[in-house]
Amino acid sequence: MVSKDTLWKGIIEDLIEDFLHFFFPDYVDQIDFERGFMFLDKELEQLSPQSESQNRHADKLIRAYLKNGEEKWFLIHVEVQGYKDPDFAFRMFQYAYRIRDRYNQSIVALAIFTDANRKYHFPEYREEFWGTETLYRYRTFIVIDHEPRALRRSSNLFGLVMEVARRALDMENKNDEQRLYAKTEMVRHLFRQGIPKRKIKHLLDFIKYYTHFEETAFFNKFDDDIQQITKSRRAMGIREAIIEELKMKAEKEGRAEGRAEGRAEGREEGREEGRAEGRAENTRMVISRAHKKGIPVEDIAELVDLPVEEVKAIIEELMNGGNASNGH
Repeated sequence: MVSKDTLWKGIIEDLIEDFLHFFFPDYVDQIDFERGFMFLDKELEQLSPQSESQNRHADKLIRAYLKNGEEKWFLIHVEVQGYKDPDFAFRMFQYAYRIRDRYNQSIVALAIFTDANRKYHFPEYREEFWGTETLYRYRTFIVIDHEPRALRRSSNLFGLVMEVARRALDMENKNDEQRLYAKTEMVRHLFRQGIPKRKIKHLLDFIKYYTHFEETAFFNKFDDDIQQITKSRRAMGIREAIIEELKMKAEKEGRAEGRAEGRAEGREEGREEGRAEGRAENTRMVISRAHKKGIPVEDIAELVDLPVEEVKAIIEELMNGGNASNGH
């Protein structure tokens, strides 16, 4: 089985530009991407204390160049799920001063916490003795603090990587069927984004192995689902398929009603107003039918492109006697 350490190291290296845009949006324009990157894994390994040789960490040391010609080093430390390390902050500080001492390089440090144990999410190392104080503060990203859909809407490919890590926390108490559904839904979304095949392959591996199945057979089921998705002309999840069907029905009914009203009105202004009203009524109809099918309000809101509060208000109005088709 592929370890999470290996997966993190691989995905950071494979999607390094997306990674830097995601975590350093305020500074990334200073990077000279044309000069490429060098991954200094051996150099970082030499700086790791011998006592840690049995505990592998998903650490990356990356050399990049700024547009002004300056060389910068990025220290990326990913704290893998379930690993509790009370000395984590000191290790971050230790890496920093060893890099400075060995290579005379300052670093940009980032810690990504992928577990749910906030007790060990240290944002800094601090030491004080007799009026002398050392403070080393580094950037942190705590996965549990971000909703999966917010990560998906980040418009950055590495946001999907972080969504996988976030959903993994929700899957801990799920069965294999539920995990398969969640993984497949993420893949369907991935294929709708028009992402280059090379990058899709990296993300597929990450989605497949990041959360394990209890039964090995489900890995084969996942592969079968992927094959079906890649053959499909338009990949969509179950909920999206339901919404799409409801939209088509509503639009068909709305067009028929609009034509009848337009003939009776006989004026362009009336027809345009009727079309606008028809679109609004179609949306209400879709919301009503989707709600009756048990689709969560948040999903309905995203799929009809309306704020959650507005969708809730429409549902409440319909339940209190507002007009909408019952779906029969």
